[in-house]
Amino acid sequence: MDGLRWTSIVGWLYFAGLTCATAFQPVRAQSAAPHWQSQPTATVSPATQPNSNPDPLAGNAAAQRTVTATKRWLAGTMSTPGMSAQLREISRANIKGKLEVQYHIFVTGAPKDPTYTLVDWPPNYPDPAPSIAGLSILEDGLVVCAGRATDQCSHPDKPERKDVPVKLVFYPLDGEIYRLALVSQDQKAKIFFAVVPAPIQATDNGCTLEVVSLRLKNELVLIRGRGFQPNESVGFESTSYAQTHTLTDQMDANGEYQVPMQPFVAGKSGGTTAIKLSGAKCAPVLKFQWGN
Repeated sequence: MDGLRWTSIVGWLYFAGLTCATAFQPVRAQSAAPHWQSQPTATVSPATQPNSNPDPLAGNAAAQRTVTATKRWLAGTMSTPGMSAQLREISRANIKGKLEVQYHIFVTGAPKDPTYTLVDWPPNYPDPAPSIAGLSILEDGLVVCAGRATDQCSHPDKPERKDVPVKLVFYPLDGEIYRLALVSQDQKAKIFFAVVPAPIQATDNGCTLEVVSLRLKNELVLIRGRGFQPNESVGFESTSYAQTHTLTDQMDANGEYQVPMQPFVAGKSGGTTAIKLSGAKCAPVLKFQWGN
């Protein structure tokens, strides 16, 4: 099923014992050691050279699956047709030196009668992580613990409270993505959505360039470009240490661009990569750290 292991999701939904709560803290996508680590990618000579490999992840099936799934997650194409979810930020603060961001979930187009399970799938995990079951959708689309029936979740400390909004609480690293889904109990409605609470991004003349981290220490990232002219030719350039790579590519029909990257340089345990995406009207530039 496009490498997304829906059989694992279904099995987990039926057999996992879930704890109902209103404040949800997903498994950190990058705070724990990943299940696998890619080898540092050797790069070519320091001179600027075009990228002759159309697939930078050739031979790395696990990374390819992660990137493909994340692209579709961000695009919303895995959701049941006509259904979507939006996260609305309700709080952003620095708590003891860590960024804390909180969201409510609003759903459009999904049936209100069934209960739903919230699924959390960090990019560096092979399967989804346990989350909240028995969720309900109010008429305005807000996802809540209704607490009105035995199959609906309720506030753990105040079960008498009804329609308590589910609060997503994140402590993100820079560029870290949270991949989430709501799945109805009857499996007929599936709503995929994602958020990057602390984006690494730059803008130029209405165009945005972003780095989405998919592995610990940015050993695998997804480069995203948005706001460019539809189908226009663009130039992509990346530089780590004295090694520069260039690539000529094309935006999609929506003026968006996505390409994976493993920025590690042979013989280096960490560093900074500078990237630039040049179109007809803009050329955003940014830098990001990788490794130690």
